[in-house]
Amino acid sequence: MNISNLERQHTEIKELFKKIENYIKSTNLEDKIDDTVWDINTLAGKLNIHMKTEDKFLYPELIKSNNDKLKKIATEYSEEMGNIHSIFTEYKNKFNTKNKILANKEEFIKESQKVLNLLVNRIQKEDLKLYPEIKTL
Repeated sequence: MNISNLERQHTEIKELFKKIENYIKSTNLEDKIDDTVWDINTLAGKLNIHMKTEDKFLYPELIKSNNDKLKKIATEYSEEMGNIHSIFTEYKNKFNTKNKILANKEEFIKESQKVLNLLVNRIQKEDLKLYPEIKTL
């Protein structure tokens, strides 16, 4: 199974995580607010494509495989992803414009850190546990 496209998507998504993390750590968020909004919305699009690809192609294929370990991981990750997707969508809808972010910067920073940690951990699990297992097929 070729997962190079999914791995490339992970690389692009992780780059956006870093950029957004740098924005929320900066002392003057207002200076980079347009970039912040752009990157949040870009991240939403990339995550949406990535999750749909996994849900439509990767996980169903793995769940049908003869490899019990992969079946178990794929089932667990597929169920977990629905919750993560809901959390991110709620975050994105809450902070996808300049005015929404500037209206409550402290909440934006706090929620950004929480959501980014959740997403980073999820991608790390796939990179370290799932993808290497797929490559052994």
